[in-house]
Amino acid sequence: MVYLGRGICRTASLPREVFFRMKHTLLLLVGLCILGCLFCPGCTTSSSTSTGAEPESIGDVSLNLYAQDFPPYSFVDEDGAVTGQSTEIAREIARRLNENVTIEVAPWAEGYRAALSEPDTGLYPIVRTAEREPLFLWAGPIGTYEYVFYAKNGSAISAVSLDAVRKAGAVGVVQDDVRHQYLVENGVTNLALYADDTAAVRALMNGTVDLWLGSSNTASETALAAGIDPASLMPVYPVKEDELYIAFNNRTPAAVVEAWQATLSAMKRDGSYDAILAEYQGEKTGTGNLPAYSGTLEVPGEVVLASMIAYTDQRLSCIARVFEALATTDEVRSADWERIAPLLSEAEKVDSSARLWYSLPNGTYYTTVDGLAASNLMSRPYFPDVLAGNVSIGTVVVSHSTGRSTAIVAVPVVEEGAVTGVLGASVYLDEFSVEMREALDIHEPFFFFALDLQGAYALHAEEARISQSSAQEDSASAAEAMATIRAENEGTVTYTSEGEQRQVIFATSPLTGWRFGLGEIAGA
Repeated sequence: MVYLGRGICRTASLPREVFFRMKHTLLLLVGLCILGCLFCPGCTTSSSTSTGAEPESIGDVSLNLYAQDFPPYSFVDEDGAVTGQSTEIAREIARRLNENVTIEVAPWAEGYRAALSEPDTGLYPIVRTAEREPLFLWAGPIGTYEYVFYAKNGSAISAVSLDAVRKAGAVGVVQDDVRHQYLVENGVTNLALYADDTAAVRALMNGTVDLWLGSSNTASETALAAGIDPASLMPVYPVKEDELYIAFNNRTPAAVVEAWQATLSAMKRDGSYDAILAEYQGEKTGTGNLPAYSGTLEVPGEVVLASMIAYTDQRLSCIARVFEALATTDEVRSADWERIAPLLSEAEKVDSSARLWYSLPNGTYYTTVDGLAASNLMSRPYFPDVLAGNVSIGTVVVSHSTGRSTAIVAVPVVEEGAVTGVLGASVYLDEFSVEMREALDIHEPFFFFALDLQGAYALHAEEARISQSSAQEDSASAAEAMATIRAENEGTVTYTSEGEQRQVIFATSPLTGWRFGLGEIAGA
């Protein structure tokens, strides 16, 4: 058994000397924390099977589930049967619970309305958002989903940001789908709405729309269903990744939904969940090229946690130091984007995991990719503080330019006591999470996360969780644990999630105020 804990933990039930077992890369933690700021040159799996008990049948229950034609998650096969990755997961849960379930493929809007209005009705797969949270009861996650903009192959369109998408022509998307909501929330108004993705893809191919917001998980299957060669689609801009759930009508008995969640967790423990995913996605094995040394070291969990915080703070503060130096140059003080752009473009070549920008005091701003942006920064929560002459580090926002979750580093440009502009970086949090996981070698049964000041995940070992509220947990004990982490500066919490006990040590970054957590899944 591998244990995780704080060497200075005050919790009586935890031993004082508790260690985090990792590969030899921890010998380089100090160096990694210093070198983690690549932006600033010169700046100083598999878990074991558990046999946890599944819930017993909860009696005579009949559920109606709706799914859209959305391969590989849900679709009607050539024999007329409803199948797919998410469908097989739902069927297996119902089989284990001895429940009667009717599954129907319907247009998204129809299924969504039914799940909202009809008791004992559900909808899958669906993204769990803050707006949808109170509308349904939830079980999941049952998969992940990546948003990608596609153009017709051979098109001259090169949309590498949301600003470019806004100028690219008509964008096809499924009406009332989470992608539709995402575009509306991010100010993309040049939309053409369709009942399903096959209709949207056909519109892309016949020139009715210039872009389609689809997914790398489903694009090939959608094209084939529309009678189109998948090679005719050209991915131009990946935006974000979300987790997928089953949403139940609010009047569905809570015991039913709890049983579905518990059974799904049991499937994940016994391997049947992964087997279904492998059937539809192709089994993913291996962890890449591992170092020649295969041994492990035992390192106190608090050392790793401190390294996570130092790694992040060093990276963000280093960007700020670079900007503080650039802010003294004649090019930046000129407030002339044509003179500023080459400086930021060169800096972005060093580290492409951040989008760099310059703003005037009125909120008008420019990016290295789009030039003059269509949006304005005056409404951003960090902007007034920077205009007051302060450096801002760590505010988490969805980028106007890219549509991705980012951490902001913003530095005022000051001349003769007045702020004449702002230099900024939007650091992509999904890429940073991957970078941290690999650099610090944090893999199952261990996991990590960071909560921003609003309680949303700024960083997470599962990138699809980034920007989700920590209140959207699958158990009351998990939600309570996250509330404790937000309320206290450091400590230890234990909770249950996806049917597994998890222990987390946490501490607070002095730079950003983020709460960093390092956890272990018990028995994994």
